[in-house]
Amino acid sequence: MRILVTGATGYVGAHFVKVAAEAGHTIVATDYNLEQNDLKKYCAKIVEWDIRKPISNKIVGIDKIVHIAARTKVPNSVKDPYDYYLTNVVGTKNVIDAASCNHFVYCSTGSAFNPASNPYAGSKHAGELVAKQFNNKCSLVRFYNVSGNDGMQKYDDEYSHLIRRAAAVVNGKFDKLYIHGTDFDTRDGTCIRNYTHVKDIVDSLLRITENEPTNEIDCLGSPEGYSVREVIDTMANVSRANFEVVEGPRRDGDIAVSTVPIKSKYFEQKKSLEDMCIDAIKYEV
Repeated sequence: MRILVTGATGYVGAHFVKVAAEAGHTIVATDYNLEQNDLKKYCAKIVEWDIRKPISNKIVGIDKIVHIAARTKVPNSVKDPYDYYLTNVVGTKNVIDAASCNHFVYCSTGSAFNPASNPYAGSKHAGELVAKQFNNKCSLVRFYNVSGNDGMQKYDDEYSHLIRRAAAVVNGKFDKLYIHGTDFDTRDGTCIRNYTHVKDIVDSLLRITENEPTNEIDCLGSPEGYSVREVIDTMANVSRANFEVVEGPRRDGDIAVSTVPIKSKYFEQKKSLEDMCIDAIKYEV
């Protein structure tokens, strides 16, 4: 198949391009920043494109589109909701208009189950509606906290992801680990999230792409969730490191629990939380 991948040089996008190309598919990659991961050996064509603007020339000969490009950080969405709706909603319509295909795979988020919780969740839920309205051959795929590494870089100067931040602390890049919110109505007062290894995500995403459109929501992840404290304990156990944890107030837009209600039939979990922590430690050395 000839697959158009948006957000291709980013963290999830680059990992997906790698596994899809290794499976024998022809990849046309697009992103606004082509300096993130080097995909030349995996792609037939790479196009620089900011999806917030319509593309100047339509991309032809595409069988399937995997739309990963998005604005993703919850706190930033609270600060600048307009850009999140411009990217995640208008940008989705621009991608649909950019190329004809027989299967549009829209990559969303588990927080879209609570679209009023923050502008990120609302914009991704609205993007799902756009995908369904303007392409009746679509699959809606919801990710949760994607973690770990399998050869591609994660560009996040803010180190906003808990597992990556903890791994950076273990490796001496920061002297303390700050956590946000310990007064949630959960088993230990901290947020509970589903954490899924990026390799499990992209392998499952490829299975969805290779099959017929589902026209429904596929949640990629196990229904099992971990609290912030449980993640920290796991990182401490696998690293055998002692590090300081500083507790702070909640971040704007955070919700207590975001886990997988029903996992997709296409999802296979091969990597554990321990694997995610170990891979993150290796990457941050």
